[in-house]
Amino acid sequence: MSSDQDPTVRFDGREDDYDRYRPGYPMDVVDLLQGKGLLFPGAKVADIGSGTGILSAMLMEAGAFVYGVEPNACMRGRAETRFRECRDFQSVPARAEVTGLPDQSVDLITAAQSFHWFDVERCRREFKRILRPQGAVALVWNNRLDEEGDFNIAYSRMLKDQGVDDSRGGSDEEQLRKIEAFFVGGYEYREFKNDQSLDLASLKGRLRSSSYCPRPDDPAFEPLMRAVDRIFVQHQTNGSVLLRYRTEVYLGALR
Repeated sequence: MSSDQDPTVRFDGREDDYDRYRPGYPMDVVDLLQGKGLLFPGAKVADIGSGTGILSAMLMEAGAFVYGVEPNACMRGRAETRFRECRDFQSVPARAEVTGLPDQSVDLITAAQSFHWFDVERCRREFKRILRPQGAVALVWNNRLDEEGDFNIAYSRMLKDQGVDDSRGGSDEEQLRKIEAFFVGGYEYREFKNDQSLDLASLKGRLRSSSYCPRPDDPAFEPLMRAVDRIFVQHQTNGSVLLRYRTEVYLGALR
């Protein structure tokens, strides 16, 4: 299976760009989890598909101990380097469906930009096994707003014109059905504004960090980068563009 088909290795070689150029998450996410009593000093959190540790860092700043469960060695290695002096982080080389964590060992499970890669039924069983009785799961995404703002509209059109499929392997309706199948007993939905200001180098890095971006040795790569140059020049103000996101949180218990 090639790296761009296998979700456990498809981010190989993208970890530097991912760590530097992916948007973070608004503090509203932390505030929400704290307000629900799920994130507190000493809380045990399993951050599933933790990548380079973008959300993990925020959870630890709130006082949690984080198990960073990540199957991709390159992404996991970046997080291990990032948190090498941190006592509140444990790197776990495992998949969502088989974490290896003890039964009823965590107060909260988070999955940021990762749930769409999981096998829904298998990870649901695994999450129920490792969650404590009063625990919950938070699924988090930064979703680009394809139809809001001149630059977002131009950027989305540019990707389509270049033949880039950024659908995360399914339509929004299909993703929602997976979420509803996961949270059998219902869930709470919250959304927050989360825009990202980017210069040209950062915009290109943000695109390279995506699993759907052609690799530099792909013939489609250079035409795509030239297309990015063109729309940046057309839409930049004082050397930057605004990429608009909505941070979406699906929060619920597992019954």
